[in-house]
Amino acid sequence: SGSLLPETGSLAFLGPPEFAGVDLAVAEINAAGGVLGADIEHIRGDSGDTSSDIAQQTADSHISAGVSAIVGAASSGVSFTVIDKISSAGIVHFSPANTSPDFTNYADDGYYFRTAPSDTFQGAVLGQLMAKEGAKNIVVLNLDDAYGNGLAKYAMAAFSGTSTNIVYNPTAAEFSADVAKAKAAKPDAIAIIGFDETVKIFTELIKQGIGP
Repeated sequence: SGSLLPETGSLAFLGPPEFAGVDLAVAEINAAGGVLGADIEHIRGDSGDTSSDIAQQTADSHISAGVSAIVGAASSGVSFTVIDKISSAGIVHFSPANTSPDFTNYADDGYYFRTAPSDTFQGAVLGQLMAKEGAKNIVVLNLDDAYGNGLAKYAMAAFSGTSTNIVYNPTAAEFSADVAKAKAAKPDAIAIIGFDETVKIFTELIKQGIGP
């Protein structure tokens, strides 16, 4: 099997636990006798992100090596760049993290799988949870990409009260203006949909007096 997970790029902070999960699965399967009487061999591979061509190179390398399955990518956007190539090669493509609704009915000849629920489901749960907790006026702060915008849309659609959406640039140096907008809305709940820049946003929320 080959992994297609983020060693580099915007999701590299998620890479270590995902690679560890693959290593644990391989160890447990091999300890139980492997697959069809043979041990699994794991070929580690980087997915990069959508700004690079690394995923294409890794997928090509895995296909050339004759892997039976590819685990990854973490990013839905990255998986979309290689899904046709992997499925047409007759290789199982399995993501631990893809949430795009567009995969649900994707023409993958039955080779694509994922363990994370779709944004349509996650968004509904998030919106309903905030309402159940008694929130009447929420702010959804999300990074400006397909994941952030999609999940925010489904969360606000499922929320029964008033909602304000603030879309931010995840590569910004700081987020004081975005947080000021959130504060001005006087929310009783805030949802942040982001990656590791969330740390900076939390810090700014606390600094402006509306942090957790």
